[in-house]
Amino acid sequence: MNLSTLKEEFHSFQNTDWMLLMVTVSLFLTQYVTAAVLLVFLGWTAYKKELWVSIKEQPGAIWIYLFIGIEIIVSFFANNLIGLVNALGMLLVMGFISVYRKQVHPKLFHYMIDIMLIGSIFVGILALFQFADFSAQKGYDFFEFHIQNSPKRRIMATFDNANLYATMLEFWIFFCVYRFIQCKGLLKRIFYVVIGLFNFGLLYLTGCRTALLPLVVIIPLFFFLAREKKWLLLSLVGLGIGIILVFMEPDLIPRIADMSTLESRFKIWNCAWMGIQNYPIFGLGPQSYHLYYQMFNGHKAPHAHNIYVDSLASYGIVGTLLIIYYACRYLLPEIGNVRLYDRQLFGLIIGFILIFLIHGLLDVTMNVLATALVFMMILNAGVLVKKD
Repeated sequence: MNLSTLKEEFHSFQNTDWMLLMVTVSLFLTQYVTAAVLLVFLGWTAYKKELWVSIKEQPGAIWIYLFIGIEIIVSFFANNLIGLVNALGMLLVMGFISVYRKQVHPKLFHYMIDIMLIGSIFVGILALFQFADFSAQKGYDFFEFHIQNSPKRRIMATFDNANLYATMLEFWIFFCVYRFIQCKGLLKRIFYVVIGLFNFGLLYLTGCRTALLPLVVIIPLFFFLAREKKWLLLSLVGLGIGIILVFMEPDLIPRIADMSTLESRFKIWNCAWMGIQNYPIFGLGPQSYHLYYQMFNGHKAPHAHNIYVDSLASYGIVGTLLIIYYACRYLLPEIGNVRLYDRQLFGLIIGFILIFLIHGLLDVTMNVLATALVFMMILNAGVLVKKD
């Protein structure tokens, strides 16, 4: 794409398009900045009388905001301040998504992805400095690539902890695969390969073992769904070689010998189950587990480290059923429709769902603004097929 074409495309962007891009940039500037930018964005769209119109047209809006309203009320009466903040964050995200659905178009969607990929380079450089600092503090050389067990001594860039950063890296690596297939120019493909490999190296340095498993599944599946037979075959060959290498040298998987985290997961799930038994209907609001471990003398943790357990523990039967109903009644039919018109986009959405379901077996990483926002942007990308 030449410079004049780029200027012409940017010239066609509306003010709301630029605001959506501004929110995208804010994802890299800590969740406090993201929250402030989202408030500005929603305030501006409300002033322009776009927000309320967007919410009225948002599929399943009554169920979305009923769920959020319940979580705000439950958190308030349970003195769950973290849950209250989390529920208000959900309100910001879903308000943003309502405008995003109405405003996004294919060109803007691809620019948002590319901005995230460019931003990943800058936070990746920051993460490398963090790794050098953590290594030096414990007397390791940078090029030993020694990944420490302590979560506080693993790279996190601007995302608060290593597991959240690892989730964002999963997203960006998968974006690289998606854009690689979309673009036919050699230089563009090289660009996405380089960024993908760079982010994969950073994913390794996070030491987040759970984050590697979804990539093993979703990349070949994406090529299959996109009907890219050549790349499917190459990915399976690469995967096979990788599995053989891991069998020959298990230490290739970071922190493979550390079983303490798995042992702690069972303790956490046992305590969460006690919470579910005591508060089965509504739970105690988002991230209830941090209250349960104090009540039942359980293993200390911010959440239940499993999305299925955490959902019941935090939202109870009522909240969990509302989420399932909204997803099955409104999102899944729209996603199914994408398969008929854009198989690459369909593969991207299915891949994101699998990241959520597989990574969520041992962790909960969608409860902060950056991860939730990107995840919901992709799940709602089915609206693009109506505008293309």
